[in-house]
Order: sequence, then structure tokens, then C-alpha cells
Amino acid sequence: MTRYYFDTRDNDDFVSDEIGVELATFEQVKLAASQAMADFAKDVLPGSVVRILSIEARDSSGPLLRVVLRFEIDLTLAR
Repeated sequence: MTRYYFDTRDNDDFVSDEIGVELATFEQVKLAASQAMADFAKDVLPGSVVRILSIEARDSSGPLLRVVLRFEIDLTLAR
């Protein structure tokens, strides 16, 4: 199995995953990145107005994929 790392980015704040996780397939990497994004968003979005989050998956050879979520509350419709 290959070890994959899931780095996080919250607007301009970057946190590198130094531990990683072993997964057997690229499909598992995509699923793990998507699930990590859901957990990440649940923790940081409440109270936000504009936020751009990303999970960047990599292996020992470099970047593989990025999951990006842009969250914005549009207040122009408020009365």
C-alpha cells in the first residue's frame, strides 16, 4: 500500500500532514479527501461569511488531487 498525505488549507493558512495514511487505491484517496473536506467544513464554517477550504492529497512523488470548497454567505438579499 502507498502512504498518502492530506494537507489542509483554510484561506491562507496551510497545515502539512506529516503522518499520512496508507491506502490501496486512488479511489480510496478520492473518498478519503472528500470525507476529510466534509469534516473540515463542519468544524470551521459555522460563523464564517467567506471561506475557501482545500484538502490537497499527495504521495511521496508529489501532489495528486485537490478538493476545494468555497463558502460564501451573500448578504445582498437581506432586508
